[in-house]
Amino acid sequence: MKKLKSFFAKRSFLFKMRFTLGAIALILVLVFLYLKIVPFGHITYGRTWPRGLASGKGFIYDFKPAERIDAASSSALRLVADPVYFSLYAPRAFNSAEISIKYRDKLATTTPIIEVGVLRDKLTGQYELKPIQNDIVDRYRFSLPRLEDSAERLILQTAKYYDNSADFEKDLRAGNLKGCPGGPASCVAAYNYPLNFDFRLSDYSAISPTVISQPLRGAHQFYVYFKAGSWRLAFDFVDLNLDKGQDPITVNVYSGDKVIATETLADNNPTPDNGQSEAKKIILSGQETAGLCRVEIKVSDDIVMSKLNSSSDKISFINKIWPVSGAGSLTLFTDASYINVTTVNPASLSEISLGGKKFNLDKTYKQFSFLGDSGINKIVLKKDDLVLENSGVFALSAANLINPGVKKVDRYFSLSDGIQYIIAAYERPLEDNGLKTARATLDLKTAAREKNKYTFLISIPGLDGAAGAADYLEIKEIEIKLTGKTIFEKVGEFFRK
Repeated sequence: MKKLKSFFAKRSFLFKMRFTLGAIALILVLVFLYLKIVPFGHITYGRTWPRGLASGKGFIYDFKPAERIDAASSSALRLVADPVYFSLYAPRAFNSAEISIKYRDKLATTTPIIEVGVLRDKLTGQYELKPIQNDIVDRYRFSLPRLEDSAERLILQTAKYYDNSADFEKDLRAGNLKGCPGGPASCVAAYNYPLNFDFRLSDYSAISPTVISQPLRGAHQFYVYFKAGSWRLAFDFVDLNLDKGQDPITVNVYSGDKVIATETLADNNPTPDNGQSEAKKIILSGQETAGLCRVEIKVSDDIVMSKLNSSSDKISFINKIWPVSGAGSLTLFTDASYINVTTVNPASLSEISLGGKKFNLDKTYKQFSFLGDSGINKIVLKKDDLVLENSGVFALSAANLINPGVKKVDRYFSLSDGIQYIIAAYERPLEDNGLKTARATLDLKTAAREKNKYTFLISIPGLDGAAGAADYLEIKEIEIKLTGKTIFEKVGEFFRK
């Protein structure tokens, strides 16, 4: 140290100035490289309200649309409608994001659920959602017998059917739960918890080939039940060529979590917005033991499935259906007690019947929620080009409706639907003097990342207010911890390749 002081003492003022400026420049370069490369594989970004530029505004930004945020509130980010999107600047790709949100809940009992999500697929607009708050699960947590309450899962039962979760798990896998004569799908409800049990139809002979000629627009998923032996699915598509982006078409067929067939058609049209429609076709086939498959149609909203030829008539569309024929009235069936309906087409505004109850769709670009009865509900549309969504399935006939999944604990959930068990992977938010803190972990390995940014959303189903509304969510802080591979792991992978 003495030698270093002596060295500097003998130097000129100009040398000292240059050395100092060089050291500062080196530090700035090292900080920039650290922030850009994130060599140790983890970094945390945060934004708080109200702190302006000191709150990480440049990393967590672009909250939109503006009409769903109360701009008059300067002390917090006040959300008055669902959903709200925001972006996160990320200098490189990461594997996961742990999101922590501090907020005040000023919501009504009609909006009991708060979720956060990350954009999974830009083409289809699919988001992966994780829970922040579910008041329905929390209410039953303390009013029903708890079979298990761990960090991994919560299992509730309406009566003392089981004394331990191991026996419950065994019977669930076998599809023979106590108190469930109709099988697990009839009496189990889940929230943020995947359930796998053997689903079988009792009457295979009722399955026959079918043709669905009702055009459906955009991305869809559906269940289909095949007999043992050969199966076949033939899709007719129309590319409307109304937008500037390319419109590839991918169809995946899953048996469980395994892809048993897949086909992709690239879009090689040099002028994809020329307005000249193009007909396209995909045929998939194979051999399968009798059982259920899930089919995923990954397309943009510029693609219409005009016809489906299937070797099975047991077909139900999962969570969403968008009929667009323009031919007039249409009848559908759903196993959910409600539907959310949206349209951007003024010509589609009309009356809708759900379970015999009539509702009026009188505004475009607004999501309407219509409540029917429990069980199978008949939907009658006077006009189509409507997006219908719920937590169940949709079918073109009651006989074709099939749903191997269990009911979801959504905002319309009720035990009166015959539910005997609730399973949830969800932890209650912590609360201190009215300020709640909740955390969620999202997988980023397959998330969409464009121009160094991830897109997130905060969803409060049913929240539909405006500035100054009595019901809102007030966010005080958002913190996102990104975790990925270290620079050493990346270098190792490079040399192994």
